[in-house]
Amino acid sequence: MRILTGSVFLLTAEQAFAHSLQIGFPNAQLAQDILFPISSALGILGVLFLAWGLWSGEANRPTAN
Repeated sequence: MRILTGSVFLLTAEQAFAHSLQIGFPNAQLAQDILFPISSALGILGVLFLAWGLWSGEANRPTAN
């Protein structure tokens, strides 16, 4: 679950960064002031959750049959 959460956070960070660059002139600076820090925070959270999931061995656990 941690690996999935980390992947979703990384995807959300990428989307926030991409949208901050696509917003047009009147609101571009405001969008970048808000979405750049959000995308970096989500990116850090995503990497942490992904590393935590890999380190705890969730990927190597056998599934219950």
